[in-house]
Parts: sequence; C-alpha cells; structure tokens
Amino acid sequence: MVADLYYRYNIDALLGPACPYALDPVARLANYWNIPVITGLGDGGMFKNKTSYPTLTRLAYCQCRLRKVLGSVFEEFHWTDVAIVYDINDVHSEVLGSTLKVGLQKQKIYPYMFPYYGKDDPDFTAIMKEVAMVTRVIVLVTPGDSVRKFMLSALDLGFIASGEFVFFDIHLFPFPGKYWGNHDWQRGDSRDQDARKAYEAMFRISLQVPTSAEWMNFTEEVKLKAWQMYNFSFHDEEVNFFIGAFHDAVLLYGMALNESLNNIDHSIIKDGYTFTRSMWNRTFQGVTGSVIIDDNGDRETSYSILDLDPNTGEFHVIANFFGDRQWYNPVPTKTVHWAGDRTVPPLNTPKCGFQGDNQECFKNDYSTKLTYVIAAISTILFIILSAAIILFRHLKKERDLQNMAWMIRYDDINFHADGYSMSVGSVPSYIDSSMSQRSSRFNADLAGIQWLAGFATYMGSPVSVTMVRQKKLDLTRNVLKELQQVRSMPHENLTRLIGVGVEPNKICIVHEFCSKGCIEDVLENDNIKLDISFKMSILKDIAAGMSFIQSSCLKDHGHLTSKCCMVDSRFVVKITDYGLSTLYLNARQTHYAQELWVAPEHLRDGGHSIKGDVFSFAIITVEVLTRSTPYDAYRTVMDVQEIVDKIKERDEPLFRPILPKDRGPIELLDLLTRCWAEDPEDRPDFHGIARSLRKMMGTKHTNFVDMLLQRMEKYATNLEDIVEERTQQLLVEKKRSEELLHEILPKSVARDLLQGRHVMPESYSSVTIYFSDLVDFASLCSELTALQVIDILNEVYTLFDNTIDKYNVYKVETIGDAYMVASGLPIRNGTQHVTEICRMALDLLDRISSHELKHNVVDKVKLRIGIHTGPCVTGVIGLKMPRYCLFGDTVNTASRMESTGAALKIHISDATKKATDDMGLFKVECRGDINDKGKGTMTTFWLLEELTPIMS
Repeated sequence: MVADLYYRYNIDALLGPACPYALDPVARLANYWNIPVITGLGDGGMFKNKTSYPTLTRLAYCQCRLRKVLGSVFEEFHWTDVAIVYDINDVHSEVLGSTLKVGLQKQKIYPYMFPYYGKDDPDFTAIMKEVAMVTRVIVLVTPGDSVRKFMLSALDLGFIASGEFVFFDIHLFPFPGKYWGNHDWQRGDSRDQDARKAYEAMFRISLQVPTSAEWMNFTEEVKLKAWQMYNFSFHDEEVNFFIGAFHDAVLLYGMALNESLNNIDHSIIKDGYTFTRSMWNRTFQGVTGSVIIDDNGDRETSYSILDLDPNTGEFHVIANFFGDRQWYNPVPTKTVHWAGDRTVPPLNTPKCGFQGDNQECFKNDYSTKLTYVIAAISTILFIILSAAIILFRHLKKERDLQNMAWMIRYDDINFHADGYSMSVGSVPSYIDSSMSQRSSRFNADLAGIQWLAGFATYMGSPVSVTMVRQKKLDLTRNVLKELQQVRSMPHENLTRLIGVGVEPNKICIVHEFCSKGCIEDVLENDNIKLDISFKMSILKDIAAGMSFIQSSCLKDHGHLTSKCCMVDSRFVVKITDYGLSTLYLNARQTHYAQELWVAPEHLRDGGHSIKGDVFSFAIITVEVLTRSTPYDAYRTVMDVQEIVDKIKERDEPLFRPILPKDRGPIELLDLLTRCWAEDPEDRPDFHGIARSLRKMMGTKHTNFVDMLLQRMEKYATNLEDIVEERTQQLLVEKKRSEELLHEILPKSVARDLLQGRHVMPESYSSVTIYFSDLVDFASLCSELTALQVIDILNEVYTLFDNTIDKYNVYKVETIGDAYMVASGLPIRNGTQHVTEICRMALDLLDRISSHELKHNVVDKVKLRIGIHTGPCVTGVIGLKMPRYCLFGDTVNTASRMESTGAALKIHISDATKKATDDMGLFKVECRGDINDKGKGTMTTFWLLEELTPIMS
C-alpha cells in the first residue's frame, strides 16, 4: 500500500502508521526513498536508532523514556533490586518489557525478568512467590486484568499487609477505552474491596493528559467529525492522546515546509534526510500541550506518578517527570501513602533478607528475645508503680477529705454589734471604721428566715459570716469533697474560705472579709467616682475569677450575681458563694429578684452551666456600666415576675436590659451582646472574655489600685517632662532678656545688674561724644504720615547701627531724630576715642549721603553732626527701666556742637580739634567763633576728611 502511494502519487512525506510492527517496514522504505515519516505513536524502543530510521520523527512517546521515569523513582527511594513481570503473549507488554530491561541497565539497575504466558491461565500466586525470593520492588508490564490478579495474589500472600512490597503499573494511557484495557481495581465482584486494599501498595506510571481548553475543544470537534464523516460514535470513551499527536505531527510538517518554501533553495523539500532534521530540535505549542522534539527526532514526553488514596479509592498524582525536567518532581501538597500502615518507604532489602535467611537476624534473635523479656518486666514494673501511685493518691485524697482543719468553733466568732440580716456579703461602709470593735455574741433569732450574713472577727481577723438554716449538718463524703475542692482553689479574685461551723443550729460559712462590700454597695455609693477604667477593672476581675472557676473542678458558679462579687480595700473584686452546693442549697432563698441574673435556658429548664454564668456576667456588666439595678428601665412599668417571664421567651427581639451606646467602648458593648446571646453556644467562655478585656484595657495590672498607681507614675513622668519643657522655655526667655538688657546697657553694666550688684557711678577723664540730628525734621514730618516717618527713622537708624558696629564706640540713645554715641566709655581706650568717633562720623555722613531712602526724601534728609571731647561721669538711673546715662559739661557742649552746626557738616570743638592735631590723621577747617550760653565765645572747626597716610 505504501509503495502504491509512493509510485502512483509521487508523495513527499508519510504520516503514520502508529503500530510499531507496521511502522518498521514503512520507516525502512521511507529511508530508501529518502522521504520523511512522521508518526503520532511508534513507541517501540528500536525506533530510537536513527541509523536504521534516519527520516523518522515521533510525536507521541518513546518506551525508552520509561526507564528514566522509573529510574528517577528508584533513585528517590533508594531501590536497586527490581523485578519486571511481563506477558510475552501480549505484543505491547513484550515490547515494553524488553525495552525496560535494556533501558534500566543503562541506569545501572539490572532487573530480574519474569516472563509468563498470559493465554495459558498462569499461576499468579506461584509467580508472586518466585518474585518475592529476589526483590520487593515489582514492575507489572501486563494487561489490566492480569495486574488485578497479581495484586490479589500479593494480598492473599500477606505481601500488602507486611508493607515491604511496592508495585508499579505501567498504565501509560489514562483515558477510558476498551483498547487500552481496564486497569481499575473495581470490577463489581466480591473481591473489589480486597483489590482496593491491594492497590494501596501500587504506583501507577501514566502519560500526562492534556487538560487545556484547546484540547477539550479539539476532542469535541473530533467526536463530531467522526460521527458526521464516518458514522462512528465514541460513546463513553474519550479521544485518546495519540489522535492529538497526529494532529500536532501535521502542524510540525507544515511549519518545516513553510520554512523550506521561504528559502531560496527549495530542493530541501525533496531531500527527506535534510528536511527531517529541519523538524528536530524545536519546540512549539500543539493541542497536546508543549511539544519538544529532541535532536534525535523523538518527543520529550511528560509523565505522572500516581498513588491510590485509601479514603477515596482514586489514584492521584504525587509526582511528575517532565520532558524538560527529567527527575522526580514531587507535588508539594501530596504525600505518598505506604501500605501496611508504614510511614516511610519500604527498604530495598528487608532486614532479614528476601528469603528470611539473613544470618544477622539469627544473631540478633537472642537479643531480640531478651529485649522482649526486659520490655515485659518493665511493663509489669510500670503497672505496679502506677498502681502504687494511684493508691497513694487515693489514700492521700481520703486523708485530705478527713482533714478537719476547715472546721471552726462558733464561739470563736465575734460578731459586730451592729450586724444585721442582709444579703450575702452586703456589709455597710461604716464597718470600715468599726473593725476594732468587739461586742457580745450575735444571737439573732433564726426562725422564719432562710439565711443571713454579717461582719465579724475570727482569730483577730475580719471575716464575713453566712448563717445556714439547718439544724444539723451531716458530714457526708459529698460535703467533705466539696469543702476540699473549695479550699484547694486559691485565687486573688476568689474569696478565701476560712472555714465552716457545724454545730447544731449554728451552722455557718466563714469567708475572708471584703471591706467595701459587694459591687451593688459600691455602685450605690455616690461618694465613689467610677470612670470607665474603674468599671473595666471591676469587669476584668470578675472575668478572671470566673475563668479560674471554669478551669477548676467546679466548672461553673451557678448563681452569679452582683451580690456575689465582693470588693476589698484595694478595690480588688473577689467572687464568693462558689462551690459548696450542698451547704448553699439550704442557704439560698429562691425568689424572682435573684432570677434577673439567670440565663433564659435555665429559667425554662433549670440547672446551671458556665454559659449560664456568662449570661449572668452580661447582666452584671450592665449594672456596672449604668450604676443601676438589672432591667432598671423596665422596673417602673413591669414587676419582677413579668420581667422574668419576658426573659424566658424566645421571640425576637430578645428581652434584654437597655444599654445606652455611650456607656462604654464599642468593643465592650459588642462583647456584652455576645454574652447574652439566646443560644448558649454563641456565647464566649470566660477565658475569651478575660482576654478581650485585657486587650481593651491594654494593661497587665489586675486591679484598680494598680491601675491608679500606674496612672500616677505616668502623670509623674509627664509632669517631669512638662517641668523640663517649661524650664527650657524659661532659660530661653532668660537668655532673650539678657540679650535685650545687653542691647540697652553696656555688657559690663548689664552683667553687674544680672548678678544683683549695685552699679556705682564712674568718672572718665577723657571721652569723645557724638551728637547728630536730621535738619528740618519737623517740616519733613508735616509732609509725611506718622507711619512713613517711623519707617524713615527706622531705616536711617538701622543704617547707623550697622555702621557703628565697626568702631570702638557705644551707642547711648536715640531720641526722635537725635542720635548719641560715645567712645572711651564704659571701656576706656586711651586717646583712641577721638579717632574712633571722627572716623565713624565721616563714615555715617558718607553713607547717609549715598543711601537711597524710601518715600523719595533723599534730598530732604540731611545729617548734622556735632563732636566734643572732654571728661564725663556715667551712672545707671532707675529700677524698672534702667538707663545708662552720661553726665557733665562735655555732654552739653557736644549737643551744642550739633545744634549750631550745618547740614551735611561735622562740627567739632576746639578740644576735639587739638586731639586730632596730635594724631595728624584728619583734615580740619576753622569755622570761626560761635557764642555758647554759659561759656561765651568758642572757636570751632569743620571735620572735612581723613588724611591718607604717606608711605615712606
């Protein structure tokens, strides 16, 4: 047929066939004709030899790859002794078995081969026994029915239960179809469950099945065309992998053909050998997934290793062997299930060998037996020791029960004179101030009342006493057990049981005394201010005490109310009336008021529970947050019995206390709502409540006093920070004040004043004083606004202040437009004061003449300067605004020099002129005589400029 196609139609390539026996001659002829052959199967290992088949390309898989897959598993679990069982009557099994034998030898694994004739009804049990003589790792290369028979034989022989054996099923085609055989354990017969158990020891090797949307669409199209074109229906079968492989073979040929047509030389199309190699060493995406063709023309196929899930009976992937990553790749979320309840893989060789003849086992037999004997003796000794410990604990428990240390004499109790009948633990606040008082015995008439309590002292310590209306107390085992339980429950949030009086008609329960009374007393005391921190501390203490009770043998309180929550002198809340159910049975009076705290399920059905205590805690929380009685908002329109009846109802909305939303943190209100949920299972337990309250409070302290101490420490630290901050601010202000004082007074004078020293007047023999003003300043003021005048003066004096900083002078003061400067005081500088003032005056005159002032008054602002040299006296005048003043005729003369001078001129006295002559540094011009009041005629001069020194 192939020859007919070749010679009649002159074909360029062949697609197929799939069967190895048909492919062999076709591929050899194609080599002779030099045309390419592309197949979607051809899995025989012989086709790997491209010397014999140089124009063959395979797109399915190669049996030769299976040796790498199995080799990766064997390497992962350290197995080297392997057996291959294969059916030589089945073509596929025979070829695959032979291929694996050769391939595994390349992996340095030399398998034992066990061929059998499947058509002769073989003895599967005998074969299994024979295989077990040499290995524990068995590869089954057989049809599906034979696989099941082999596995059932292994189960019957005990191989599966031992956990020493592991089997491999080469089921490459995991898609349903009659052609591939049934490899499932389930056949609908009586041995299905046995087969399922046996398959737990099996690994399955399969090709990876495409799962992409493209593959799903392809299979649907194949089914449709099969029906339309060939009237063939797949029914329940799926389109197998190899149909897709043939599809991808066409794609591969087309890609290579297009590339050849794009080349200038088209002769490659007729050269089958060269054209075939153009298809090798390439990767593309086909309907079967990523297609990788290696340099030998074979596809790098991916495989899955599967294991049976004993819970579902389904095989699931535990590892993969990818074509581009050829090693054992375990699935991270999956674990291998080993048969025989093993948690580790079976050993390659059992400890006693494959046939149980390992001499090491016989050598160790004696030691093993000795080990068993020692283990048995140890077990017996352990049992005896355990029994002794249990007996000792029992005797100790019995001795503890008979311990009467809790028993007290009624006559040893000294009752307070003002004790009176009240609810348990309700002690008025005045008791705090009367603790030391002792009085006559408390002889109340018990007739007609169920129980009463009061303040007393026992052995010199204050106690709380609860009287029980019971003529006689029988100390039964149950009562003794209850007493022992309560005495063994020390906790800071539980009142300590002091003891019990058992004298006839004087039966009483004595607890430690809490001076602040119960929570109800604290809430009703308006003198105690309760902020939210205080309230949260109260609730946290209650939750802590109840959490301890929940973890104890008591499990619950059963009658939790605000009257059972006592407050000691440190504002620590302690729960009382816990345990002692037999005694309290005769001490508690049942009435509707007490039922306001009871959970609705217990109102309806009776009993008590820890979740019922949680409901009671919610009611107490409302009391604490609102400082009112339970259901206070309803008490004006309903009596207590009506309220209790409403609580029992399950109708929505549930009947619960009214709680304003502004009474606590939103987290606390949410917790409260959960605590009084109708369904007890929806309520948190006290462990969770305590954690939530601690988280809300953000503190590890357990009571309000500790919180106050912590807050005081925080306030003290904060106060220290504030004091430090204020001190720094004070130092800054002090520094500013000192700087300001240094600006208005000489530094030496300011220093004396800051140090509290009196500044004495000081006389100077020779100083030079400078006066200046602005000519016609009054007329200038009339032309400008007051703000403009201030602006101009500020600009002028800023210019002056910046200028005089360069000279050894002291600015005395400014009055209006007048500017006064002196040199030679307060720090004496010899005769240098004349030079400093003269240079300064020339500099100021030059700067004011060249400076451009605001408001276009440059020509109107003209400086007039007067200078005089002579003796002077200085002193500080005033306390609130001290001024450094200059006294003497020198001041007056300098002022007269300024007032009698001329604009833009420096008018100096004769004394100043003589001082400048001595230095020879300045050019002076005689002005003439002027008439000075009190001095008569004076000769004065104009200071013109500083002379330039002549360099010698």
